[in-house]
Amino acid sequence: MSTISGGQVCTRTGVYLLPARGEDGYRVTKDRYVRSGGVNSARENVHVGPLPADVIEDRGRFDTLGRTVYFADSAEVAFAEVLQGFRRTRVAIAPDAEAAGVSYEEYLEAVTTEAQNNGRDVPWAVPCDWQMHRSIYRAEMPTQGWWVAIDHPMTHAALTEALAVDLYQLGYRGGAALHSGLLASDDRALTTTVAEHVRALVLADGSLPLGISFRSKTEVGRCWAFWNRRADDGLDPSANDPALREERNVDGPAFRYVAELYELPVLGSRT
Repeated sequence: MSTISGGQVCTRTGVYLLPARGEDGYRVTKDRYVRSGGVNSARENVHVGPLPADVIEDRGRFDTLGRTVYFADSAEVAFAEVLQGFRRTRVAIAPDAEAAGVSYEEYLEAVTTEAQNNGRDVPWAVPCDWQMHRSIYRAEMPTQGWWVAIDHPMTHAALTEALAVDLYQLGYRGGAALHSGLLASDDRALTTTVAEHVRALVLADGSLPLGISFRSKTEVGRCWAFWNRRADDGLDPSANDPALREERNVDGPAFRYVAELYELPVLGSRT
């Protein structure tokens, strides 16, 4: 049974919907982006599905055509998401350890010792510049409308039926069904195709989805992918868009908790 509750199945589309309740949403991003475009600023995405051969993959999981902004339901989740790159750098030395014929832990210690002896920082340390150029922003999320719970079994069933042809064309053949493993994967050709379909849904009350609610792959909490439709249409934000409520320095309890969880050294501190 799904642990997601408090919502309802859309009688028109079959997907499971969670009502907007004006929750707190958290976003860690560069200060210059927010200062120039507000807390809902995001680059415009121009590709869904498979990318052209000459385009580098840098899309978010549920990017659609237009602007998608990602928020987390706690500060810890926000940091767990953005510090993944440093964590991957740390774990990426595992093949080198195997090639050297030592355990991962032994190789990790050797790399750390060598860096210290040379007066350098390990590659997975979170540098001061990274911290100084970013803040954590708390926003009030929409108070009206619906989020599609992408990880609910009713949503899986409805989208598997609706996207059967797309799944086949993407190489998921033999009666492939959508499930959390696929939707949490790094297959952006798949996840952006799904997101674009969901974005275009017209719900039973005649409204369009605000975006997608999904479980963070870090298992720390949940996130929202908010589609900034008004910005895409060249309009000013509405009273129902995520609204900035607080800006805080990156360095704080939530940041330190996640850095310790991922075993990432934090260089200096921001005051």
